[in-house]
Amino acid sequence: MKLTKLGAVILPLALLTACANTAEMDALKASVEAASSSAAEALAAAQTAQTTADTALRTANDAELTANSAKTTAEAAQASVDECCAKIDRMFEKAMSK
Repeated sequence: MKLTKLGAVILPLALLTACANTAEMDALKASVEAASSSAAEALAAAQTAQTTADTALRTANDAELTANSAKTTAEAAQASVDECCAKIDRMFEKAMSK
């Protein structure tokens, strides 16, 4: 008879414990799923940021090449102007010496 009473007490306790463990497991599963989702979102954001940074780097490199080309063109134009001015100066000096 004592075993029957003990069984009547143990069975509900076992069921309550199983329910509590199931609820804890469900909560833990939901927490893990939320963390996994957050990690996936963070990874996607990081990949987007990396793509944006790569694009910005390519744009900056292109701008540097364009600036270097413009500088080279400007230096060539300045050299041409300097040569022309020197030629005009010589022509002026020659005309003045006559």
